[in-house]
Amino acid sequence: MASTLRRTTRMLVVPATFLAVLAGPVALSSPGAAAAPRPASLDVGLGLSGQAPVKVVVSGRAGGQAQVRAAVLAAGGSALRALPIIDGWSARVPARQLAALARAAGVVAVTKDRDVHLTGTGWDESVSASAYTWTSQATESWAGGFTGAGVTVAVLDTGVGRVQDLSGRLLNGPDLSGEGQHAVDSYGHGTVMAGIVAGSGAGSGTRPRTGVAPGANIVSVKVAGANGATDVSTVLAGLSWVGAFKDTYGIKVLNLSWGVPSTQDPAIDPLNYAVERLWGLGVTVVVAAGNSGPNAGTVMKPGDDPLVLTVGAYDDRADNVLSNDVVPAWSSQGPTAQGRAKPDLVAPGRTLIATRAPGSTIEIQNPKALIGTDYIKGSGTSQAAAVASGVVALLAQAHPTWTPDQLKGALVGSALPIPGVATTVQGAGRLQAQTALTSTPGPAVQQEPIAAGTGTLAASRGTMAPVSVTCEGQVKVLNDETTTWCAPWNGSAWTGSAWTGSAWTGISWSGSAWTGSAWTGSGYDEATPEDTFLTAFFGTRPHWYKRVNGEVSEPGPRFGYEKD
Repeated sequence: MASTLRRTTRMLVVPATFLAVLAGPVALSSPGAAAAPRPASLDVGLGLSGQAPVKVVVSGRAGGQAQVRAAVLAAGGSALRALPIIDGWSARVPARQLAALARAAGVVAVTKDRDVHLTGTGWDESVSASAYTWTSQATESWAGGFTGAGVTVAVLDTGVGRVQDLSGRLLNGPDLSGEGQHAVDSYGHGTVMAGIVAGSGAGSGTRPRTGVAPGANIVSVKVAGANGATDVSTVLAGLSWVGAFKDTYGIKVLNLSWGVPSTQDPAIDPLNYAVERLWGLGVTVVVAAGNSGPNAGTVMKPGDDPLVLTVGAYDDRADNVLSNDVVPAWSSQGPTAQGRAKPDLVAPGRTLIATRAPGSTIEIQNPKALIGTDYIKGSGTSQAAAVASGVVALLAQAHPTWTPDQLKGALVGSALPIPGVATTVQGAGRLQAQTALTSTPGPAVQQEPIAAGTGTLAASRGTMAPVSVTCEGQVKVLNDETTTWCAPWNGSAWTGSAWTGSAWTGISWSGSAWTGSAWTGSGYDEATPEDTFLTAFFGTRPHWYKRVNGEVSEPGPRFGYEKD
């Protein structure tokens, strides 16, 4: 494609520091000038000395994406990729110009461009298995006819494999991992989460291993490959895709079973801004608290956001005795770095059995956790978040007019506390599906968003080791504002109308580079809005399997349903 870098992404965990810069018009520092105070909008993790460029995410004011880009260029930096969800860019900027950039007109925040890893997960070799469908009261909801039917849950993860427990209900969305295999989960995490959310138990024979919402649809948004590592910029792209196509695929719930060890204030962090935008669009975002307990202040981002439903884990001991329930030491605890109360509640997260992805990294590393040919058992707040996402799907079917605020309010208000456990550990208590389903949520009170999305990618990445990509044949460690598609971060493109499907079409993406001959006549036909969105966003045309008359064709350009 004209004026676009060719991208072959290879995810590697490498030791490096991620730095990110958000673009906007900048007044450059002059030699000998008195040092000005460090701007509050500048990530504390960014150094201010030296000419070496660092990667940052630069957030801008609504509609100010072009202004942000101009600021990056004025600071002697390079704008790598537009990020419409935060009206900004990912960028590479000399360290000594970061303070000036943060003060530039239209720039809201400059943060480090960090990477994202899945929350730590244990894959158990114990004999017991959690009966999470009845300890969460899901089975009682099924008796009333509520199985999540008609509700789609987006699982933003390592992909979801074709497993019989999801047959007929799996929609494969974009593969943003660089692997080019959207229907393959080479790491194995996403398939487990999808099974907990909506597995039918079809592969378990006489002993059903059913997920929480066995009637719900799953749409897979793949952001990581075989090593389970990804980058904040890739995750932001996936979140933006969910916002653009939530109505097309009926997405009511988003499961985020991962986290970032970042303490960047949610008021400026781009991840917080993205999940708050989805919340405002009617998508209930469920986030794992993290597995970094037992110390206080260990809730991971974006679980630190006040709007989303943040879920810790409890051990139900695989029985129906309430008195022996405990919260494992590894479940992350609040308050957040900004003093907010989290998690919101806890859900079963110890030794849950769910669908497996044969041959995946998790299976190779944990062979004793396998159960038969179709299942694996594991523990973590990742699993707990998936249970909660399934319960939200049950409620969304029963109460289709309830807002995310009402759904969250019903779940938090009906939670059952564990006696003697602090609220900083368990939030409101244990998740109770049927009690929430039959509750009265009250008026549709709107939680107030706090996030402006103006922070940097680097600060959002936190302390995770960075990943690397191959750009034009050269391995590039993502320790600046470069995104995983070898382009500069652009935060300004992430706000306003960019969250609607129509904003991803036509010339709204910087002129002819995304339209006309740049993508037509290249061997593909019948371009869809989904194609236009992804081509615009990634600068390359991804490959999909499309379904024609019930059969899977050869790879082609059309996003389609995968129901095998």
